[in-house]
Amino acid sequence: MAKLNEQDFKKEVTSGDFRSLYLIYGDEKYLVKKYTQALVKKVCGKEPSDFDYSCLNSDSSLEEIFEAADQLPMFNKKKCVCVTDFDIGALSEKDYNELEKFCTDISEQTVLIFSMPTLSTVAKKKTKETKKTSGMNKFVSLVEKAGTVLKLDKVGDIGLEKAIIGWAKKNGSELNRINASKIIAAVGTDMTALHNEIDKLSAYAREREITESDIKKLCVRNNEARIYSLSDLITKNDYNSVYKQLDILFSQNEKPEIILSVLSSAFIDIYRMKAALESGKTVSDVASDFKYGKRDFVLNKAKMNAPGYSSATLQNILEVFLDADIRLKSTRADQRIVIETLIAKLLLVVREGNRI
Repeated sequence: MAKLNEQDFKKEVTSGDFRSLYLIYGDEKYLVKKYTQALVKKVCGKEPSDFDYSCLNSDSSLEEIFEAADQLPMFNKKKCVCVTDFDIGALSEKDYNELEKFCTDISEQTVLIFSMPTLSTVAKKKTKETKKTSGMNKFVSLVEKAGTVLKLDKVGDIGLEKAIIGWAKKNGSELNRINASKIIAAVGTDMTALHNEIDKLSAYAREREITESDIKKLCVRNNEARIYSLSDLITKNDYNSVYKQLDILFSQNEKPEIILSVLSSAFIDIYRMKAALESGKTVSDVASDFKYGKRDFVLNKAKMNAPGYSSATLQNILEVFLDADIRLKSTRADQRIVIETLIAKLLLVVREGNRI
């Protein structure tokens, strides 16, 4: 068994010679999601049966994982179990030993996938987080011996240029290297954000070359877009990236009240979509009721994030914004400190709040 790169992983998946155990993780979350979905689709097909496919998450217990992986397939050659964002580093020594024992003796009829599409596996501080990372490193070594590991690091600018040129071509548009680099400079290096921008640009260009004018007109990775993207980083509890983004905004002299306004609107969108989903409403219903007009695309993003929060957590988040708004408008406190405190409180609510 082995630790594979992207090319070798593609070959393994294409061959159909599946291992019984996989670990897919890394800093480039877009690729983690992409290759996890590709593996599941190859094992189970486009529309897998509930009998042959189980999707578990961070709330699942080891017993649930073991039980799902022990079930025999009914309509497929393999039983596929995908476990997302399971915090292996947080397991007790006893639980980890049970997991290790199970993973070394998985049925040949089972494909058990541990995927980390949002969970960070990098230590951000010492002590407790270092211990978590140590546990994760042990698991990486285990899967290297018993199955296949795919670690997906951040892609460099040249790789990003090739990727977005390829996405544009797939959408029926042309994009040259110079304009590809301009898109990256405007949008940043997050592959999910870049993919969304290419889809938008391709739809606008309509089977012609994407021009610099198109990029200036549509690819408004202005500070508003940067601020809005903070909501994704907060959802992932990626506080290193959050504060890096915040530093960029302050270095560009962005006003604290603008940061507060745009960021709060992102979570208001999530709250509205949470309520809509619980009431059986659609994106179109919310867009119509709250007059989103051509900005209804933000609701699709909010719809993706909404299931990750409980209503109680979102209410707590909005209260944090209200408190920060009052402090900005009624005190002489350093405004940057107010925003940094706001971000810290949001990350704490997300991490320790009532998540689903």
